[in-house]
Amino acid sequence: MPADTSAGARAWLPLLLVALVCSAGFAVLSDRFLTSFNIYVVLSSATLLALIGYSQLATLAVGDFSLAVGGIGEFTGIVLGYLLHTAGWPLLPAIVAAIAVALASGVLNGLIVVASGVSGFIVTLATGGAFAGAALAITETTPYTGLPAAFNFLGTGRVGPVPLAIVTSLLAAALLGVLYNSRRIGRLMLAVGDNPEAASLSGLSRREAVLWAHSLSGLLAGIAGVVATAQLHEANPTAGTGWLIQSFTVPIIGGTLLTGGVVSVFGILVASLILATINDGLILLDVGPYWVTLVEGLLVFFAVLLGRTRLRDLLAHVTARAATGRLPESGAVQR
Repeated sequence: MPADTSAGARAWLPLLLVALVCSAGFAVLSDRFLTSFNIYVVLSSATLLALIGYSQLATLAVGDFSLAVGGIGEFTGIVLGYLLHTAGWPLLPAIVAAIAVALASGVLNGLIVVASGVSGFIVTLATGGAFAGAALAITETTPYTGLPAAFNFLGTGRVGPVPLAIVTSLLAAALLGVLYNSRRIGRLMLAVGDNPEAASLSGLSRREAVLWAHSLSGLLAGIAGVVATAQLHEANPTAGTGWLIQSFTVPIIGGTLLTGGVVSVFGILVASLILATINDGLILLDVGPYWVTLVEGLLVFFAVLLGRTRLRDLLAHVTARAATGRLPESGAVQR
């Protein structure tokens, strides 16, 4: 199942153009947009958006959904805050333990989906609410503050306009690119998402793919929760409230198909930069937050329409290849 690199270029090159046009427009309209601090703010927001998007991308790859991204992120942050603030754990063990909890949460989601046969949409709707409720119950709605300065620096430290936290999203992108392009598990997830029936006839296990997808989603949501906690300088039980729509917005705009089988790892980085740029630019122009939400909704709408066009093009391509007796292998990675 080779990577569809040409399709990947077609997917994210227009996004780069959109990002450049938006940046140029806001730079003209606001003299604060291109300041070092504002570039840092945009990149910090894009970093978190990319991690949130990657968490959803993991389940979209197999044609499933996770509504627990925000809940797992919040719960991870609260576990981390408790370990650092109340239990007095050292920084590194606390981070590792919190991310392990996130991974276990994702595994739990996957096991329930596989064992029950119920769609991930329904399962994670329930578990996501449970994780979010647990975060509120543990803290009694009061954030954990006074976290170690070294930890806070991981979230807000920077070199010039570049935030240190951006390393997390870039590393996640690199590892996911390797996973989906050249590792058996990644190719399994794409094959199952592309055509579950054909994958089953080929001896590929959909149950295994779904379990891996939800486990990976939980892990990435946990990393996003750690980064969000470091950026906020507090473990807030409501930090992931807006993550649900963002977790779908970023992959869809980036070129990942809701139907499964096609992911765009690099496209998520570009899409997160676009959303962060638009959000920041509108704030600098004193546009109300409701208009920002409206713009994000419109972007999703047009991205879905574009995704349907891509799907029709892909089906036409498969049909044409079938007519010549040369069928392409299933699954595609758009870099």
